[in-house]
Amino acid sequence: MLIAIARGDMASFECLHQRYFPKLMHFAKRITGSSEAAEEVAGDTLMVVWKTADRFEGRSKPSSWIFGIAYRLSLKQRQSIGRHRGDVLLDEELIDDADTAATIMRQRDISGALQRLTPELRAVVELTYYNGYLYTEIAEILGCPVGTVKTRMMTARRRLREMLSDDAVIFPENAVA
Repeated sequence: MLIAIARGDMASFECLHQRYFPKLMHFAKRITGSSEAAEEVAGDTLMVVWKTADRFEGRSKPSSWIFGIAYRLSLKQRQSIGRHRGDVLLDEELIDDADTAATIMRQRDISGALQRLTPELRAVVELTYYNGYLYTEIAEILGCPVGTVKTRMMTARRRLREMLSDDAVIFPENAVA
């Protein structure tokens, strides 16, 4: 598909856009913390793909290349807007089912804990659990060794476990694996 896009095939690009835009939005939102910034990152990522599809060398999966572009743009976007944290206020009285309320609260806790991770740690968790990438693919996307990906995942799991326990510990933003 990238070969067709490199030749200027708009139909192939539209197909790629349909397939990747929602995934890129979700991924970028987790890194930037903003829906608006995520939409911009997803659009910019696809424009970079459109303009540079001929540079794809095939050394990785096309999706790894695309998510690598999105990761770098997300970090730039996050730096430019600063760190914003949009907590969702939940009116528990509107929820009748106790199981539903517990599930929503648990998801909110996990989402909040993920937002407190550094972008590097959050990206590894996001790419592994939400996008199903292997550590080798994540290393290509993030531009780091596989060992670094494994260390970041171990650190992220430990921090998430600590944040989600009753004795939550807050880590400084600049403490990165």
